[in-house]
Amino acid sequence: MRFGTFIWPNDPEVFRMKFTRKVKVEAGNSDLWTVDNVARMGRTFSCEGVFCGSSAYDSIRALATLHIAGNPAPLIHPQWDAVNVLLSEMEVTEGPGENLLRYKLTFIELPPD
Repeated sequence: MRFGTFIWPNDPEVFRMKFTRKVKVEAGNSDLWTVDNVARMGRTFSCEGVFCGSSAYDSIRALATLHIAGNPAPLIHPQWDAVNVLLSEMEVTEGPGENLLRYKLTFIELPPD
């Protein structure tokens, strides 16, 4: 898997893709309701995994640099089409053990050009 210039040294343990549609629900006549289709929203991609060994901190630093920069980049998963995303959330937990870092990442899809 790849995000911009970052290539995962080992695949995430979990990868999720969430589809969302914005709808408007209102009370209508005759004790019923109406539902309006407002828009399809960008997909949310999240992944969880572990970096371990001597390069674990380098991998986290590389992802943190991309998060801080806040630039859109392609997210490339071997089973899905490439999609332009922003890295919107990043969480890192150390341990147990030396050079073991658990991560959770969330990406949001950008609208097409």
